[in-house]
Amino acid sequence: MCANCGIDPQIGPDSTGRSREATPDGRIRRPEVATVFKGGVVYTMDPNRPWASAVAVRDESIIAVGSDAEVIAAAGPDTDIVELHGRMVLPGFVEGHVHPLLGGFFTSGADLQVPTKADALTEVARYAEADPSSPTVRGFGWRMDMVGPEGPDRAELDAIVPDRPVLLFAIDAHSMWVNTATLQRAGITRDTPDPVPGFSYFGRDGEGEPTGFVLEAPAMLQVLAAVEPLTPELLADLFTRWAFKAAAAGITAVFDAGMPPAQGDPHGLADIYTDLEAVGNLPLRVVVSHLVKEPPIEDVVVQTLRLRDRLGSGLVSGGVLKILGDGTLEGHTGYLMEPYADLPDSIGQSPFTEEQWHRLVAAADAAGIDVHIHSIGDRTTRIALDAIEAAIAANPPRDRRHTIAHLELVDADDLPRFGQLGVIGQFSANWMAADPGNTGITLQRCGEQRYQTIYRPRSVQDGGATISFGTDWPAASWFSTYKPLDAVETAVTRRSVGQPDMPVLEPAAERLDLGSALRAATLGPARQLRLDHLVGSIEPGKRADLVVLGKNLFEVPPHEIAATPVDMTMMNGRFTHGG
Repeated sequence: MCANCGIDPQIGPDSTGRSREATPDGRIRRPEVATVFKGGVVYTMDPNRPWASAVAVRDESIIAVGSDAEVIAAAGPDTDIVELHGRMVLPGFVEGHVHPLLGGFFTSGADLQVPTKADALTEVARYAEADPSSPTVRGFGWRMDMVGPEGPDRAELDAIVPDRPVLLFAIDAHSMWVNTATLQRAGITRDTPDPVPGFSYFGRDGEGEPTGFVLEAPAMLQVLAAVEPLTPELLADLFTRWAFKAAAAGITAVFDAGMPPAQGDPHGLADIYTDLEAVGNLPLRVVVSHLVKEPPIEDVVVQTLRLRDRLGSGLVSGGVLKILGDGTLEGHTGYLMEPYADLPDSIGQSPFTEEQWHRLVAAADAAGIDVHIHSIGDRTTRIALDAIEAAIAANPPRDRRHTIAHLELVDADDLPRFGQLGVIGQFSANWMAADPGNTGITLQRCGEQRYQTIYRPRSVQDGGATISFGTDWPAASWFSTYKPLDAVETAVTRRSVGQPDMPVLEPAAERLDLGSALRAATLGPARQLRLDHLVGSIEPGKRADLVVLGKNLFEVPPHEIAATPVDMTMMNGRFTHGG
């Protein structure tokens, strides 16, 4: 399956000018002797010893942490010394919510992260003209503020690409803009039923004809299956190109928050990860989820347990149940307690009834399965917490790691419930800025009063809950990124990366201190994914997942955190970047 899954040939010299070493057959190099990183600032996330100056690694594991002298003595004479010269060492970044396979596909076409709809259409035309033989035209990054509340119109795409399908993914990754050729290829007409009426559907005009606006995963996957199937070969190639970019950003582990099925097998695409691992070219740990995005729910627990059994060892594991709880504010599909400010007859919708929610979560919890729930709207979070609370009451005690993700809007009464119930709050911290996406369309959807309450990680943390970060790449509202330092900076400043003069996104009191933000990018998601016994902190006996940064982040101005270079990344004792 993965004949083209070798190391990206463009991975060349590291940030110091040295080439990343590899074996003759191109596999990632594992040092045969102990490696000692010394003379630096090591921020361990270990409460018993939060700071050190040196770390020693042998094979897959950390063997010593402490002062330079202590670590050199523990490592013995057969060592490879890495002089840090004051640089910072952190645990490898753990991405608590990302879409590695779909992200590679979505972002492989025209870049539509441009100011206006006219600019986006120009980019589509340029991309189509540059490759006239391509059977489809793809693009990613258009925003709802470009097209208005009714969504985009296929006629504008027909005018520039009339003869082949066009698939343009919105920056929120929850909707598509397509042309007439796409609808015809997919067989979408006025008589086509919506997959989940009111939640995942085909936009229609006053006459009932499809407009070219396709909302939410069930409808999007229906179109893709007919027009451009997500083949394992294509996704493997695109993922491999991205994986080493992720390693260069310091990422050592990821949570794949929902794979599409492969030829009827809901877990078939996991073979991309295991095939890469088998040939020594997987630079990341991967935890894979089983995705339920719509009813029926009867076989969900069985399928999730099958995934756990299928991926039970090595760098790739599974067994988390990802529940698509609602959609987005941009598409009016986030499920709210009160109506949308700009659509007062709608509160959005979940694909599941409350009875289905409770039955699904209770069954998963009884089977020892952790749920990971996509929740944008405050009503979805309320229902999810209620379902988890009922499951805890009904089932025997255990070490639960249930997670609710994104949390754009959370009712004030529900903030302390995360800590009370032991629910992990997973945030896409890179969204927490007063950028034009939030000050524009988010404000329009929420209204002024609710807008002043979005994204409250400090409140969730102060209530005693674990918080974790995940960029949700490629999804965003304004700025799509997979880089953990982008998220860390934004969480600390609540401003866009590198913009110290931008207004702070309210509530300003929800800014995190740097230590909390770094923990949310390392040990927090490691705990979420049940990897914290292996990674997330720098302690003897844990796996050697490390990042070397060019500067000490505690001495860097907050608006320069994201610009700090990642000089080296080590995963499982192997240099995957630099070294």
